[in-house]
Amino acid sequence: MPKLIKDFKNYQIVFYWYEKGKGRQSPLMPTLNHAEEWLQQWSNAQYQGTERRRRSGNMSFSRRSTDKRICVDVDLCEKKLAELKHSFAA
Repeated sequence: MPKLIKDFKNYQIVFYWYEKGKGRQSPLMPTLNHAEEWLQQWSNAQYQGTERRRRSGNMSFSRRSTDKRICVDVDLCEKKLAELKHSFAA
């Protein structure tokens, strides 16, 4: 399962999915919503079997990774923003 990376590139905060041994798996995306949608599409493309789960009104308990809210696994922004701030202060 890829990890969600938050990074600072070209003066913009971006998100992308990275998998160890495979590198960056997604394009650079501007928001968490974009990253979440990309992960759902990627996960669906990876699964080749038939859908077994029935749709129900109560989605409060789920075990599928695509049903969980995503969160940033690695935040590279903080250090890069601090360095940028320091360079302007000098």
